[in-house]
Amino acid sequence: MGVTRTNRGGWDQNPGSRKAHQGPPVQVSKTPACGRNGPEGSFGSDTCRASIANCPPGQFLVTTWTRTGDDIRWVNQGNSCTTDATTAEPVVLPTVTEADLRRVPLPASPVNLQPDGGEALLNVPLILHTTTGTVTRDTTVLGYPVTIRATPTSWTWTLGDGSTLGPTEDPGNPYPHQSLTHTYTAAGDREITLTTTYTGEYTIAGLPYRAIDGTASVSSAPTPVHVLTGSAVLTR
Repeated sequence: MGVTRTNRGGWDQNPGSRKAHQGPPVQVSKTPACGRNGPEGSFGSDTCRASIANCPPGQFLVTTWTRTGDDIRWVNQGNSCTTDATTAEPVVLPTVTEADLRRVPLPASPVNLQPDGGEALLNVPLILHTTTGTVTRDTTVLGYPVTIRATPTSWTWTLGDGSTLGPTEDPGNPYPHQSLTHTYTAAGDREITLTTTYTGEYTIAGLPYRAIDGTASVSSAPTPVHVLTGSAVLTR
C-alpha cells in the first residue's frame, strides 16, 4: 500500500518573516502500479510482475496520485520508476506564492525606440516597442526543487516628462507597424523606463503546472533620450 501525506502550507524560507504559504492543501500518494492498487488502498500484490517488468532492474513502477483541498477525487498523475515499491516517499507539495515569484530573477524587457540614436524630435511621435517571451527559472521552496514558468502579460512605460503609457498588454511593434508612440512637447533630456509585469505557474516533481496567485514586476534601467527642437527647411 502506498504512503500518503498532506501538505497544509508551510513557512517562508526567510526565517525573519515567518510568513505562511497560503493555498489549498495538496495531498499526494504513491502506490505500486499494480492492477487495482489505488490511493485508498491496495487490492493486489505490491510488487506485481507488471511493476517490475516496466522498469530497469532493481526498480519498480509507481503511480503518483494527487488531490487538492476538499476534493475527494484522486487524480492519476502518471507512473515513474523508483528503487523501492513499498516505501516510496510521496512528493509533498508546498504552495508557491507571489513572494516566491518575486524573489526569482526575472529579466527586464528591453526598451526599443525609433529613432534609436538616443534622440527624439519635438512634436514628432517616438515609436516604442519591446520583445517578449516566457522564461523558466529553477528555485527551491521549503527545501523542494521547483520550476517556475513566468510570462510577461503587461508593460508600463514611464516617459520622463511626467507621463506614462500603460499598463498595456501590447508590447508594441517597430515601424511601419507601430502601435505605441509618445510625442514630447518640450525639449530637453528625458529618461524612459519600462516596467514588465509577469504572471507565473509552477511545477514540482514533474507534476502538472499550477498557477501562482499574484504577479511580479521588473523595471528596466533608464534609457536616456535627448528631445531636440527641429526647424523647418524649404526644399524643392
